[in-house]
Amino acid sequence: MRLYSPGGNKIKQLKKYLALILVIAVLMVFAICASTLYQSYRQTRLSAVANAGNVTLIAQRAISRNIEMLSLSLDTLAYRYLHPLGTLPLSDSQRYAYLFGSTASVSHITVMAVIDAQGQVRATSRRSATQVRPNYADRAYFTVHRLHPETGLYISRPIQASLGNELPVVVLSKRLARADGSFDGIVVMALDLAYFRDLFMGLALGDDGVISLYSDEGVAYMRVPYQAAVIGRDLGNNANYLRIKSMLAEEDGSFFARATTDGVDRLYTFRRIPGSPLIVFVGRAEQAIFRNWRETLYAVLLSLAAFTVLATALLLHVRQELRKRVTAEKRLEELARTDSLTGLLNRRSLDEALRTTWERCLRNPSASFSALFIDVDYFKLYNDTYGHEMGDIVLQEVATALTENLPRQTDWAGRYGGEEFVVLLEQTDEHGALLMAHRLCEAVYSRLIVHAASPLRVVTVSIGVATLRRERHRRVEDVLNAADEALYLAKSAGRNRVCFAHPEQR
Repeated sequence: MRLYSPGGNKIKQLKKYLALILVIAVLMVFAICASTLYQSYRQTRLSAVANAGNVTLIAQRAISRNIEMLSLSLDTLAYRYLHPLGTLPLSDSQRYAYLFGSTASVSHITVMAVIDAQGQVRATSRRSATQVRPNYADRAYFTVHRLHPETGLYISRPIQASLGNELPVVVLSKRLARADGSFDGIVVMALDLAYFRDLFMGLALGDDGVISLYSDEGVAYMRVPYQAAVIGRDLGNNANYLRIKSMLAEEDGSFFARATTDGVDRLYTFRRIPGSPLIVFVGRAEQAIFRNWRETLYAVLLSLAAFTVLATALLLHVRQELRKRVTAEKRLEELARTDSLTGLLNRRSLDEALRTTWERCLRNPSASFSALFIDVDYFKLYNDTYGHEMGDIVLQEVATALTENLPRQTDWAGRYGGEEFVVLLEQTDEHGALLMAHRLCEAVYSRLIVHAASPLRVVTVSIGVATLRRERHRRVEDVLNAADEALYLAKSAGRNRVCFAHPEQR
């Protein structure tokens, strides 16, 4: 048996609501932080790309301007070689000054020379005591002009040479042509790769940052920080290079990749050097780019963890306080709905339970219920004999007997008034109601509460039973009145018995 209490699930509902509110609040905070962090990450990445792009642009313009100047120097050498000064023969020193002028003393230019169509050196800026000069007809920077007149400025791969240079050199060459356009040799210039190293070392790259110069075929010309083993290496078949080769067809771009030389993840930006096969790369270490962002990320995560702990603690505290409040309200509600003497439903709660059951039966044609009207036999004589205090104890004992023998949660017992009780049995037919009534009657009798003024010598009860009959009962009061009439029959028949509300039983 349970008390009829529509607010019995309040605590569970409040727990669910509070948990839902906490989850929503935490999710909103996490979503806001995630969105902010993502925007910060995106902005950091865009700024890194822009900064690296500016560095590559500076390097590109410096290299492009110097290559253009070197190309003009080769053009000047070719013109002066093909157009001697005046008609009088010049001395060696005059001819040297006319051909090479001040260009021969330019830093990082190790040698300039004129090579004829057979590969022999005809003029050189390098004043050597040896008269033995090798033939250069088989060199790539020579054959390319002989076979492809349209080549223009040719830049060779890095070459190891002993010309007083610090690092390997790169040879720049241009074609010489006769009046009829036929091949007449080349003009060449050997440029020390220290030029690119010195240029790149002046650029700020940050921790683990690199700047390098490659050809579009994947040949390394320079890398800063400098590594001698990298110079001249062909990365054309490298997995990273093959992956980004399609991107290198563009004039500029950026990508993230792990370097094969040191295994560092970097953001690379690149730009092509106009009029040359060279590409300048700037790599900024991903760790350095996102260092400040990661510090912000850790701080936000720590704050979120603290927020979650505090929110959980607050939720637990609020839940505890609400539980206390709801428990107190529930207790007050139970006290308001419970008979203070017997602990059963009071008259108002009993009427609500009967009305709720009746409304359910109206909605569901298959639903039914039975009502037991119970009265303590000779109770006035018991009060007169033993006093009202002992009478109250008897009522409590009767209520206990009713409670202990109503095991179903849907069975309700209440004090109707004085020594009268009503038991409501949902989904119980006539046979089941009679069995329950006999069980309750026997339960009270078996307690053997002494009643000297009763003919039976112990406290007993009489019970009237009525089951809903839809053709006869139009109101819930009709069922209760039928049970009351059956109780009257039980009392008339001698008490301590059960009677059913059937007209034919009269």
